[in-house]
Amino acid sequence: MRKTELFTKLVVVLIWLAFLAFLSGCSGQGGSQTKQPTPDKGFPVTVTDDLGRQVKIEAEPQRIISLSPSNTEILFALGLDKRIVGVTTFCNYPPEAQDKEKVGGFSDPSIEKIVSLKPDLVVAGDLHAKIADELQKLSIPVIVVSPKSIEGTLESIEMVGKATGCSTEARQVAQSIRSKMDEVKAKVQQTKDRPRVYYEVWYNPLVTAGPKTVINDLISLCGGINIADDAATAWPQYSEEMVIAKNPDVIIHSYGHGDLQAANLYDRPGGWRQINAVRQGHIYTVNADIVNRPGPRLVQAIDEFARCIHPELFK
Repeated sequence: MRKTELFTKLVVVLIWLAFLAFLSGCSGQGGSQTKQPTPDKGFPVTVTDDLGRQVKIEAEPQRIISLSPSNTEILFALGLDKRIVGVTTFCNYPPEAQDKEKVGGFSDPSIEKIVSLKPDLVVAGDLHAKIADELQKLSIPVIVVSPKSIEGTLESIEMVGKATGCSTEARQVAQSIRSKMDEVKAKVQQTKDRPRVYYEVWYNPLVTAGPKTVINDLISLCGGINIADDAATAWPQYSEEMVIAKNPDVIIHSYGHGDLQAANLYDRPGGWRQINAVRQGHIYTVNADIVNRPGPRLVQAIDEFARCIHPELFK
C-alpha cells in the first residue's frame, strides 16, 4: 500500500480516537434493552456538555441522532434504541445500530440528512462543534460528548442520561464500570510490580496513546506504567528508537483497522527484538472498538487490559 494511503488511514483513525476512535454497550448492557427507560418528568433540563456549553432541552427527547460510535453505544445501554433515528456509518455496535438510518460518516455527517430526520436531540463529538452551532441555530439541541479519561466517561454517561430522561439507567451503567474499577484496583494492590506498557495505535508511523486519554487511564488503573505518559500530546508519534529506548515490558496492539495487523511485532528488525516485551512474549492484541470507545464497554476494556498487564492476577 502506498505511503500516502497509510497516512490517510492514520488520519481517519486519529479523528476517530479524538472523539475517542479503541477504539465502543458494556458487557451485558450494550444490546437492545427489553425494559423501557424510567420516565423522567424533570424537563426542561439544562446540561453542561464536554465543551462546557450550556444546553437546554425543553422536553424529553423522542427522536435522537448519534454522531459517534461511542455515543451510540451509550444510548443503547440506556435503553433508548427505539428513540434513535440516526447514526453514522461507523456505528457498528450493538448489531442493531447497523439497522438505523445513516447520517454520514463520523467526521463528515450530513447536516441536511440530520435535519430531515427531525431530531429533538443530537449527541455529537468534539469534532462536531461547527455542526453543533449550525444545528443549534435551527433550534435543534446538541450535546457534545468527548471525555478524555475514565472518570470523564462516567460523567459523560450521566450527562447523557440527564439529557435524555434516563438518569437512573445512566447511574446504573456508570456504577457497573466503577464496580469493575474497584475490583481491579483491589487485585492490583496485591503486587508492587508495575510493568512498563507500550500501546500501539498505529504502525508506520508508530502512534501511541499519551496523557489525557482513556487508554492512559486504563494502563494506570490496571497496574502498569504507560511509556508515553510524559508525551506532549494525547496521541504522539514515536520512532522505533524511542520505543526501543523505553524498553516496555508489555506491548498491547489493537486490531480493527486493517493495516494494524500487517506488521508482526515479533518480526520487526534490529533492536526491536531486544525489547523486554518481545523477548518474553508479552505482546497482546485487543479489539480497538472496545478499548478506544469511551462508553459502556469500558467494563470489557478494563478486563482486557488487566489480563494483558498482570496475567498472573487475572486468569
